[in-house]
Amino acid sequence: MALYWDWKEKCGEATIVQGLKGREPREFTLSLYEGNAFLILIYEYTEDGKEKYNLNGFFVDKTHMKRCLGIDKRYKETYGDNIYDDSFSKMTKIRINKAKCRHYKDIVTAFAEAFENIEIEIYTEKENNDDD
Repeated sequence: MALYWDWKEKCGEATIVQGLKGREPREFTLSLYEGNAFLILIYEYTEDGKEKYNLNGFFVDKTHMKRCLGIDKRYKETYGDNIYDDSFSKMTKIRINKAKCRHYKDIVTAFAEAFENIEIEIYTEKENNDDD
């Protein structure tokens, strides 16, 4: 099954710091979406006046998220190995709109457990209704 999300359903952002040996660290923002996955992380950018994106990653379900974050003790091969916290790339902040993210409680709990230092922001921003 193909991965699917709706561009109108952004539910947050995550900040990543990437550094290569001998170069200055680079900070960039990933957009968070839901779709037919638990959470989808996308890098959106503009190049030559065109909007583009790169899929950074996704969590199929809660178990997959916990494995990617290295916090599921049932999987010895991934326990302790957080793919978003390594020597090359580190997530430093995650912002989640609880009005649009149906799994925000599970995500916040998992990220708090997986990182020694991460800024977690929960906010509520509902859709605008033209009925007002």
